[in-house]
Formats: sequence, structure tokens, C-alpha cells
Amino acid sequence: MATGPHHEIGILVNGVWKQWSTSAGQDYYENLTTRKTQFEIPAGWEDADSETWQVDTSKGWEQWRNVRTGRIRRTNPNPPAPHTYLDRENIQTHLRLVERTPESQEYLYRRVMMAILRYFFKEDEGFDVFQEESRGETSQGESRPDMTVLKITARPGGSTYAYDYCLIESKKAGESWDATQDHLSRHYGGTENPSREVYGIVQIGLCIRFFTARNGVLTAQSGYLHVRDDVNDITAGMENMKRRPPLFQ
Repeated sequence: MATGPHHEIGILVNGVWKQWSTSAGQDYYENLTTRKTQFEIPAGWEDADSETWQVDTSKGWEQWRNVRTGRIRRTNPNPPAPHTYLDRENIQTHLRLVERTPESQEYLYRRVMMAILRYFFKEDEGFDVFQEESRGETSQGESRPDMTVLKITARPGGSTYAYDYCLIESKKAGESWDATQDHLSRHYGGTENPSREVYGIVQIGLCIRFFTARNGVLTAQSGYLHVRDDVNDITAGMENMKRRPPLFQ
């Protein structure tokens, strides 16, 4: 078991298992008869969709107790539907980190953008979101957009295909907008869409800007929008892209 302080969470119903948490927040379970521990939820104590949960503040923080099993969760098992992307806990987690440390490395800022893209471009709507896809480029040997949104389509009576929907260039706070937009424009030379049409987003720190491209020509579709301060405008920009797809062929 991991080193560091461990926290006793409570004993499950029937008194056979005790729930613990590591200092990293990983729950594990101790069999009080054998004293063996495991990370897997004990058989029979797994959560079911129909469970009833009670809010428990006995430890000094809010957590949720399963009435049937006694097992504790520290995240709401029945969260309300999000009103905006800022209501998603994963997005808030990545966002708070870079807000506390603005000099964070680029990959930490990309986590914010990846989480937002996946909020809007869902797999069950026919989208895929990828990071760092290599592809050919007209003026250089290789192009590697930081993120790519693909759209999966099916031709009548034929197979499914993946087309470029949006290419994203992401940089940490303080980088040059002009240089980053120029870099994004070079990626458009590598789009595999026969139409040469695709959407684009430039992200620098916590600000983004929407673009369209046709035949490698980049056209701005918005001003500079802040992830936390301009939620409505960013939401409108994302929904506009989905409502008006680029021509693939």
C-alpha cells in the first residue's frame, strides 16, 4: 500500500470491511477478519444505479454515504446536470491549477482545452478528440496540431470515414498570438479534407480565439475570449461550429 498518511473512512455494512483513503485520495478496503487490503470495491458492495445516498459531514467535509452498503464517496453520485462547461469538476480541476500557477507548463493548459473540447464534441454525437496528431504539411516536413477534433461520418451504403473538423494550436500563457496563429495556418496545409475547409482554435493560456480556414487562408471568427470570463461567447462559438459543419468534400 502507498506510503504517507492514511485516513480511516468508515466500516461498511455487516462489519466485514473497513474503508480507508490514501493521502492521494485513493480508496482501499481492509478485510477486518484477514487484515488483507485491496483497492477493488468488495464484491456485493459495488454501487448500483438505484442506490440511495445520504450526505455525511461527520468528518468535517461533505461526502456521500451509500445507505445499503455504507460505502463513502467524496464526489456527488447524482450531480445536477451542468449548466455550462464550468460546472464540470474535471474542467474546474484543470482550470484551478493553472489559475493558481500561471507560469504552468503548456501541457497543463492543454488539459483545460482538451476537457472543454470533450464537453462539447461528444463521441455519441460522432466526434473524436485527439492530441498531437502528426500529418504532412505543405511548407515543412511534418505538422502536429496540438489537438484535433474529428467527425465520423457514414456514406450511404458505405463505410465510415473520419474528417478534420477543428484543428487546435495551444500555448502556455505569455506566448505570441501572431506566431501561434501562423503556426496554426501551416497546419491547415496538412488537412486531409478534400474541400480544404476546417475550423480552428488558437489557445494561449486561458484565452482562445475561433477561426475558419479555406485553402489555407485563416479568417478570425471571434475576438480573444477568456475561458472563465467569457463562458457564453465560448459556448456560442463551439455550438456554432457544430451547427454549421465545414464542407468535407
